Amino acid sequence: MRLLSWIPVVVVTLAHLIALVADATTAAAWTQAILMPALAVVLLTVPRDDRGPAWPWALGALAGSWVGDSLPRVMPEGATFLAMVGGFAVAQVLWIVAFTRVERGRPPMAWTLLLVVVAAALLAVTVPSAGMLAPAVVVYGLLLLAVAYLAASHGWVGGLGGALFVLSDGLIALGAFRPELVDWPQRDLVVMATYVAAQALFVAVILLTRSPDRTAGRPPLRRDRPGPVTR
Repeated sequence: MRLLSWIPVVVVTLAHLIALVADATTAAAWTQAILMPALAVVLLTVPRDDRGPAWPWALGALAGSWVGDSLPRVMPEGATFLAMVGGFAVAQVLWIVAFTRVERGRPPMAWTLLLVVVAAALLAVTVPSAGMLAPAVVVYGLLLLAVAYLAASHGWVGGLGGALFVLSDGLIALGAFRPELVDWPQRDLVVMATYVAAQALFVAVILLTRSPDRTAGRPPLRRDRPGPVTR
């Protein structure tokens, strides 16, 4: 069931990327609106007993991302960017909570330093051009840094997801405040491809890790009698 639950994600993602390449604006808008619901289906197919405390926070993060994807399309022209950033800021906070509710290690120091350098460079380039939005850009950048760091504490799956998330959001920020630096064809294709891949890897982290509560509460394996071990 878990493998089958990924099929809608693959189908919708391919449809969305093809629509971007073909410059089919309406199709791209509709498929973008159902990307996060398709990923939510993956979480919803997890048996109730296996969900753990991180599950609702991850589902909420996908909901926040869906708001960031969809709300700007119904907002006035001047409020679209704030609507997008607001939805994704909520999603960032919820991913932070989700990643701290399951067992984790510590990212390699080299990864942490690289992450800090990239985040600092993005802020240095975008904040001077952000005007009144500069405080919001700084706060969002710090949230993004925290998400990427905590995701990487769950191994290479989370680390790759965090890197792709930083790349996707970094391109969005540059496109908003320094468009001359990212003025190349199919930039939106790269933004969306890395965005969906990052969210999918974050969901994979939730599926692959166990919560401390579940681990601590699991009964020890009995070796003194035959028969299958049950939960």
